[in-house]
Amino acid sequence: MRVRLAALLLCAVTALPALAPPLARADGDPASDVLIGGDSFYPYPPNGPAKDLRTALDGMLKQAKAKGFHLKVAMIAATTDMGAVPQLFTDPQKYADLLTQELSFNTKPRVLVVLPAGLGGNNLGDRAGPALSGITPEAGAGGDGLARAAMLAVGRLTAANGTPVPVPAVARGTGRAGGKRDSSTSPLIIFGVPVLLVALAAGVAAARGRGAEDGEDAEDREHGEDGE
Repeated sequence: MRVRLAALLLCAVTALPALAPPLARADGDPASDVLIGGDSFYPYPPNGPAKDLRTALDGMLKQAKAKGFHLKVAMIAATTDMGAVPQLFTDPQKYADLLTQELSFNTKPRVLVVLPAGLGGNNLGDRAGPALSGITPEAGAGGDGLARAAMLAVGRLTAANGTPVPVPAVARGTGRAGGKRDSSTSPLIIFGVPVLLVALAAGVAAARGRGAEDGEDAEDREHGEDGE
């Protein structure tokens, strides 16, 4: 009886590696650890996107999932977001292949990756190529640019799949953090200040002129009185 029990325990221990989920393989890749249970991975600070962009993208992914298009998105802003595979930073498709493999445990996940170098993905549908054509993260926009590109990609992919999800305004640049942040000064200030300065200068000059004329008139009056 003891021999049989020992044999059963040995078999169970031997089988554990085969039964273990791919989480063990994902330890070197932060995105895979997060996406095992979630649908979005955002860059680490200081490259994380603005809160409203995160909320908008998460909302899109939730809507897409409810319509049957379950998508997992990883946004990578720097090599520090990639753990043990920084060499794939300039190759979005190879990174997408690796991430898909890490997330595939008796499933076939839809995976989209967005890097400064471009987009990559797997299991996104037959029309994914044309749908993603032309989408490029805005250079120098960091996590905000990656999130906006991801939203545009999700919008096009869901539309191509027949389960369209509207793209929020912030992804098109019409929201506070959805486009290039407007750091310009109001045209009224730009053009109004010089005009105001010119007007003030003219006013000062006119006042001085009137003062000079008044002085001359007073002097003339004094001279006239003396002559009398």
